[in-house]
Amino acid sequence: MGLTRGLAAGVAGGLVVVLAAFGAIRHGAAAVQQPRHPVLLTGADWAAYGPQEKDAYLSGFIAGAAAEQARALAATAGDSVDSGAVVSSAIARLRNGKQLRFSYAPSVYAAQIDDFYWWVNHRDMPIVDVMITINRQMKDQ
Repeated sequence: MGLTRGLAAGVAGGLVVVLAAFGAIRHGAAAVQQPRHPVLLTGADWAAYGPQEKDAYLSGFIAGAAAEQARALAATAGDSVDSGAVVSSAIARLRNGKQLRFSYAPSVYAAQIDDFYWWVNHRDMPIVDVMITINRQMKDQ
């Protein structure tokens, strides 16, 4: 009886180890297949994008930055609970007043980013950081 229990425990323990390893492999494979968060994308990702993908990424970035800028201004004014303070009309007012932080067209940023990543040693820098750097340089000119 003791030998059978020991054997059963050994088999059960071995099965648990095998299943855990299989689960880890499946989890690892799933993790590899998951796209990285947009703020983690780098020059290697940028180089793989076609013109439409670059435009879509930059359009989303610019729209998100504008929404966040409008939200921050609403919060400063004490209107952050008023959803009307962060709607597109608030962003339009910022745009019309030439107050948007990221105020250039996606094609302008795309050309600048292409130039930046032309240097291979820049490829590890996240696109978000490049956008902030390039925007600051353009605004300072």
